[in-house]
Amino acid sequence: MLAIDILVKEHDSILKVIEITQTILNTTDKSTVKLDHVEQIIDFIKNFADKYHHLKEEDVLFMEMERHGMPRDGGPIGVMLYEHDEGRKYIKQAVEAIGQLKLGNDEAFEQIKENLLNYCTLLTNHIAKENNILYPMAERLLPADVKSAMTENFEETNLTTVDNEYFDKYMKLVDELSAVYLK
Repeated sequence: MLAIDILVKEHDSILKVIEITQTILNTTDKSTVKLDHVEQIIDFIKNFADKYHHLKEEDVLFMEMERHGMPRDGGPIGVMLYEHDEGRKYIKQAVEAIGQLKLGNDEAFEQIKENLLNYCTLLTNHIAKENNILYPMAERLLPADVKSAMTENFEETNLTTVDNEYFDKYMKLVDELSAVYLK
């Protein structure tokens, strides 16, 4: 599997978690929401979507695109970085609201819901831009040897930095939550 294909496949898992999140927060009574599922989703977002996936984009793909002539500021890379940061803000606010909910502030549930649903909208649009605009640009811009090196980098990252247990943990979580919420 090539580097861009790896990123697209990861997007598929992220989009599934977005769908699960929307199902939980849009179709269930507040009293029936399982907070542990919401916390598992946040864990997935913070660790799989952000640390695992976004860092591949930021530290490898975007840097290579810059090296090959695409400006960081004022272009697609700058937009993607801005959106990554916006997503992090929504998740931070959702985590803070969970803390407030656990302290007995029932109104904090609305903050959790608002931030996570805003994150879902942001990331859905973000992924569409990457899959349909940025990644095809990268395919055209980057030489074959760079794309090959990126593929090796991503595969090595999957095997060493983030061992298979980490990846498997999150794929298992996606499957388990899908079985509950996406029938």
